[in-house]
Amino acid sequence: MLSALVLAASALAASPATPPALVVWMAPSPPEGEARKHVERETGPAEHRAWADITLTPEPAAAADETRIAALNTVLKEGRERWNEFDSESGIARALAAAIDPIAVLTGPNDKSTLLTALLWEGAGITRGYPENLFASLQDTSAFRVSVAGKSMVRPWVDAIALDPKHVFERTEFPDGQSFAKVAALQSDLALLPRAHLVIDVLPTGTQVVVDGSPVAEGARDVELSAGHHFAHVLAAGQIAERMEFDVAPGDTVPLRALVSPEELVSASASVLNGSAEVPADVATGVRSLAGRIGTSPRVFLGTVDEKGKPRIVAFSGGAVITKKRPVTFLFVGELGGGVLESSGFSGNQGQEELTYQFGGSLGFELGIYNAAIYGSGDIALSPSVQMPFGTEGGTTPEDNEQTSAFFRPNGGVGVYLPRPLPGKVWFLLGANYGWFAPSSAGPGVKLSVGIPLKNDSQTWLRITLDGYRGDQLPGMLGEGTQTSMASLRIGFGSLM
Repeated sequence: MLSALVLAASALAASPATPPALVVWMAPSPPEGEARKHVERETGPAEHRAWADITLTPEPAAAADETRIAALNTVLKEGRERWNEFDSESGIARALAAAIDPIAVLTGPNDKSTLLTALLWEGAGITRGYPENLFASLQDTSAFRVSVAGKSMVRPWVDAIALDPKHVFERTEFPDGQSFAKVAALQSDLALLPRAHLVIDVLPTGTQVVVDGSPVAEGARDVELSAGHHFAHVLAAGQIAERMEFDVAPGDTVPLRALVSPEELVSASASVLNGSAEVPADVATGVRSLAGRIGTSPRVFLGTVDEKGKPRIVAFSGGAVITKKRPVTFLFVGELGGGVLESSGFSGNQGQEELTYQFGGSLGFELGIYNAAIYGSGDIALSPSVQMPFGTEGGTTPEDNEQTSAFFRPNGGVGVYLPRPLPGKVWFLLGANYGWFAPSSAGPGVKLSVGIPLKNDSQTWLRITLDGYRGDQLPGMLGEGTQTSMASLRIGFGSLM
């Protein structure tokens, strides 16, 4: 029975009674070392994230991104091979347009080069497939046209130039000399127009903005753009975040904004320092989004660091509760159960050991000082199938040869908690005790208890206790020399007082 209880309790301990903890820091990076250990004494083991994780939405590079670029390369290769086929140009342009459309991010110069070349060939194909005087008016070519500064232009060529306005085009990049000449002229025209601007908010330290596959200088707040289609994203710890795909006209201004501004982070940090979880709406949204991405329904805490470098945290969501240091605990305990009772002192058994059943309960307390415990209880066991005589040897008192089937065991002892009984935590108690076993024996006992919290932040536990006792008849009492043993399995509750 003992081994079965230990195995069951071990299984319960192996499955955390509480969800994992997440601490989101209103700071560039989480604290380390002793500061982190101090925090985790209040939260339990936790995952720590910095403010970059809530200001930027991760959209990491995926296999689909590589597949789309590879597919575009394949279509471009096929287009080059088919270029001299009769009346193939329009079909090549449309195939390239279809392959370009799903591309959502340019991770570097290779992606940029592939897309730029494909756009040049797309523009060459669609302009060669239609007479120049009809291209600007046919419905069939509307998807390949764009109006820039009131002038109709070839969209793929505008977008190619937008990717790299200072690119020095060469004849070898084009399928024909006529397209080369037209793009060179278009590039000159576009250079005369006002630039658009990508305005970058203050971003977390260590992040890198990438526009059209090229990194932006660290700390830059404004990126000039040529009219056309653009791609932008932010690299945070090497991971792509905040993907943007947008069109601009001359003079446009487009913001690249983080979800949470630095001012909102300062406000949130001040709230945490004041012990409040009331933070700006964008901060709250970012924290909830991060918790959702983690996907384990974590208990969420907000953290910051004061001017002395001391970490401060508050509970935010998910049933989070800060466990303050509590060196002394006091539990009130009540249990019911049963087990076996064995004695050589039962009436009519001529001094032979007899095993029978018993049932009853226990009321008691447990005083914990850190992991040490001092406990006491009053246990009662009823065994209707047997009786035990009691009195003094020699028949000198009126109580000689009285019988009872009810046994009372007041006892006290010491033990150790592993770990301590803190709210929401599974814990074990292993203890040794000594007590009287009424009517007339005394001896030592042992106890193994496991406490299982009723809910995440509960200060009340379901208790399962295995209790054992073995004692000798007291000197001078009737039946001196006999022994009594009892083992009980009880279930009940324990509550912090």
